[in-house]
Amino acid sequence: MAKKLAIIYGTGFGNTGLMAKAIEEGARDSGLDVLIKKVDEATPADVENADAIAIGLATYKGAGMPSVIKYVESLAKVPLKNKVGTAFGSYGWSGEGPIFITKVLSSYGMSVIEPPLRIKRIPEEEGLEECRTLGRLLAEKLKK
Repeated sequence: MAKKLAIIYGTGFGNTGLMAKAIEEGARDSGLDVLIKKVDEATPADVENADAIAIGLATYKGAGMPSVIKYVESLAKVPLKNKVGTAFGSYGWSGEGPIFITKVLSSYGMSVIEPPLRIKRIPEEEGLEECRTLGRLLAEKLKK
């Protein structure tokens, strides 16, 4: 049975959404079963049933998007210990959002890939390839 990756993301201008879709591509190409949802459609059950979790968010006013932060904080009671996790996102100025999410996922006892993948503004082909590589890396970590 294929291992499962849940990609949950929030996007302001669509850039983090492009990243999410590229991560999905890399993960699927590596044999993972992928669930991808925007944060406003996601529930804690979406990550509870996954082997790995990728949380994407744009940086907003020096922090992460409030809707994504609220969602990740809602996962505090979900059994995430030892699952593989990562954070990613697009940013314009500072890029703190994915860094914050990485710390929260680590605090839940997850095996977190660091540093988080951050791409300034619109991801070009090189950035999208980094995202695909992250999807493949998640698959590799689940095979160990």
